[in-house]
Amino acid sequence: MAQYSLGTEQRRNRRGPSGGIVGKLGLGLAATLLGFALGGGPAAAQDKTAKRPTAVLRILAVVNDEPISAFDLNQRLNFIIRLSSLKDNIETRRGLAPRVLRALVDETLQLQEIKNFNINVTKAEIDRAYRRVEQQNRLPAGQLIPFLKSRGIAPESLARQVKAAIGWPAVIRRKFLRTVIITNEEIDKTLAQFKESMNKPRHLAAEIFLPVDDPNDEPAVRQNAERIIKELQQGASFALLARQFSQSASAPSGGNIGWVQPGELPPEVEAELAKIPPNATTRPIRTTAGYHIVLLRERRAPGATSEDATVVLRQILLPVPQKAPKSDWDSQASLARTIKDTAKGCADFSSVSRELGSTLSGNLGRVKVRELPPGIRKTVLSLPVGVASEPQRTKAGFRVIMVCDRSEQKSTLPTRARIRVILQGRQLEARARRHLRDLRQAALIEFRTFR
Repeated sequence: MAQYSLGTEQRRNRRGPSGGIVGKLGLGLAATLLGFALGGGPAAAQDKTAKRPTAVLRILAVVNDEPISAFDLNQRLNFIIRLSSLKDNIETRRGLAPRVLRALVDETLQLQEIKNFNINVTKAEIDRAYRRVEQQNRLPAGQLIPFLKSRGIAPESLARQVKAAIGWPAVIRRKFLRTVIITNEEIDKTLAQFKESMNKPRHLAAEIFLPVDDPNDEPAVRQNAERIIKELQQGASFALLARQFSQSASAPSGGNIGWVQPGELPPEVEAELAKIPPNATTRPIRTTAGYHIVLLRERRAPGATSEDATVVLRQILLPVPQKAPKSDWDSQASLARTIKDTAKGCADFSSVSRELGSTLSGNLGRVKVRELPPGIRKTVLSLPVGVASEPQRTKAGFRVIMVCDRSEQKSTLPTRARIRVILQGRQLEARARRHLRDLRQAALIEFRTFR
């Protein structure tokens, strides 16, 4: 039977540091933990029989008398790696393991607090969370659990994480909501910011936030952020890493923060967002609270059409047989360009369409922008009413489209009640980070080595 010893490094960290446990681990201890966690290789974590390998049953950490085993660590590593494009090798696992271990420690503290407050996380809530994971990973509805089992991942590992993600905000609301005071002056200031930003670009974004609660933790948190950037570059899912490592309220939703306007994010983050193109990710951005990594999904210019708008479209399709010679393609391309340059308004556009007599040309009716194919949707978002688009080459020939009418719900300022909710959410998120830090400091956390 294995003997456990609590070495010098563990004694120094029995009470968790404010900035996190793993950041303070000595290199020797971290290597020992990883050795036992990875010693059996990826296959060792698979619970394919009633008996699990001895290595994965070994205890890596104890949080207030509750153990975290090498099996727990490997299950979470498997989940991250096998739902992303990361290579399943020793280097990948070695890079992820210390951060996953810290996440498991924090998760254990959260679950213990959920139990202390008698928070009940229902099966319906867990099922809804599973559906979000399926959507983010493009899995058919109801196929998440079979998918996990087919890859040697125990569904209980995900259920534990989901329960913590749902129950922890409930703890924070119950403990702190009554103490959150939002003044009229704060609402007035926020409302003024929204008014000022109505004529500025908006960003659809997602975030990963890593707080720096103690200046001594700066190097470890910075290293964590750099590793996340590297994993994203290697093909890891932003949403997956956000759920695992981000410490913001958006983490359970994969980091999605929706459409944000100027003034909603820290100035340092907004400055970086303005520099990058859509579908790009910022480098780690240091703010007073910690490090932010932000994915810009889309940028909307002031007055631009939103995907919720409806439009009346007309198209002219100039057919070209697939095996036609290049001269035929060039001729139709020239005609498409002439139509683009000369058609003025929808009446003129319709007249040209009738003259050409193409059965594929004509009125496409009223449609919602978001329901259009990606290529057409991108064009329509920036196309003024009554102006012909640039010719688009397709497999069937050349297409020119025109927006003949646009109906869009105009942006409105949020109500004062809505602003109050937004400000309450910001304060609760800050208190949630402080409360987790306090739980770490008060907890008895032991990291174990074997001899």
